[in-house]
Amino acid sequence: MKKIHYDKIINIDKNKFDNKFLLEYLDINFKKNPKINLEIDWENFSWYKNNNVLIFYIEELLEKYKNEELYNNLNWKFAIYSEVYSPKDELKIFEKLFFYAISNNKKIHVIWITLKEELEILESYYKKEWFLRDDVNCFIVDFSKTLVSVSVNIENLIWRWSDYKAYKKDIFFVPPIRESGQNKAIFKWINRWSIASIYIKNFSEKEKDFLEKVVREEKILPLTLAKVLNYNLSSIFLASEKKELVISY
Repeated sequence: MKKIHYDKIINIDKNKFDNKFLLEYLDINFKKNPKINLEIDWENFSWYKNNNVLIFYIEELLEKYKNEELYNNLNWKFAIYSEVYSPKDELKIFEKLFFYAISNNKKIHVIWITLKEELEILESYYKKEWFLRDDVNCFIVDFSKTLVSVSVNIENLIWRWSDYKAYKKDIFFVPPIRESGQNKAIFKWINRWSIASIYIKNFSEKEKDFLEKVVREEKILPLTLAKVLNYNLSSIFLASEKKELVISY
């Protein structure tokens, strides 16, 4: 078995050919914020904090924008569910959070983003902070110092736009699965190291199988996976429960 560290992979037993990786991941299922009105007095609102980081769930923030009329009239066109929680509304929320953090020098972590437009805003900020390494075309972000960091939900990696046809309401969640280009964009930015973490709400065999698959298919490299499951989050939050994960490749 091989253990994946931040910058190296080492054998931890005599069996060098068992095709197994040992990783650690952090449980970041923090207590959620109360119902949020984005027009409130930010300074006087009580947010959940960890290591002085304000934590926001897009899942919860987006709920107030639900298009009930569209939801009640899907008429078996399940892919339209993505518009029940509109990408435009999600982007508007993220922009408000992002510019609040920058303007007020606040550290925030936004959980469960789904849009390449959000990631483009984030990468533009990281470039200004000189985190871009041109030689490898990746971002070497100091997550202990950056004001804004984000997580993507593993569900938005597992499922694709075309899956609505087969799974219908079984894959309705918030934020929804977006069109196929957004799924590709998330993988791209994970591998450019600008996404801090993959958020896993309920870790089960489904999630484990998926992580094994993306490593085997080289969609995410093992060292990158270790960063988005553990090391980046450790830099942001410092204290959180670590668990071990063994995956076959």
